[in-house]
Amino acid sequence: MPVNLTRCPQTEAEATDYVFTLFQRVIGTPAPDWASVMANTNLPHNVYTPGLRADASWPFFGITQMWGDGGPRGRVFLPATAPDEKGYITRQIQVIADDGRGGLVWSWTRISGHEYQPVQGAEDGPSVPPGTSGGLTEAQVQAMIDASLVPVQAELARALKMGSKTALKMDSGLYVGFVSGGPTADGQPVELVAKTEAHAWEMVEHNPEGAQR
Repeated sequence: MPVNLTRCPQTEAEATDYVFTLFQRVIGTPAPDWASVMANTNLPHNVYTPGLRADASWPFFGITQMWGDGGPRGRVFLPATAPDEKGYITRQIQVIADDGRGGLVWSWTRISGHEYQPVQGAEDGPSVPPGTSGGLTEAQVQAMIDASLVPVQAELARALKMGSKTALKMDSGLYVGFVSGGPTADGQPVELVAKTEAHAWEMVEHNPEGAQR
């Protein structure tokens, strides 16, 4: 059954479906690109502090993710019924796991926290990710897309330029690079890595002429 991204999940099962609809992935399937998938959801990160309880004004109904210096850490936080031992009113979930063969798969494993509790008063809200209609008007969707481009444009303004190639610099001072220089064949996944410096073979060339309509 399709998940309504404009409705607050009422159970943890619904929250699970909600999160993996945002990811556009399925539990149990390979997750080689998990970091870029989580980053592209626009889920807020590192928002909760001890004693802070999410309410209906929060985007994505209080569901957030954990980031470290290099980006996503493979965990999400759900609003919870009560504070945990450190005072966080969250239920912490690990969304990736070892597949036993040296790789990773998508998963849903509780790490800490009390039971999930929907944010009070949330029937609907600004939780649809850019590019998803979810019953919104075309103008609303376009406005969300435009808003999502603001941080991208800010990153481009502070990007490293080398001829026609570009490397993005993160707030940590590290550059976004590609594992092993990136894929070498059509259909291979792109894996990102933080780099102290960017080389030409790790950078991206803007090539609108090569785009397919």
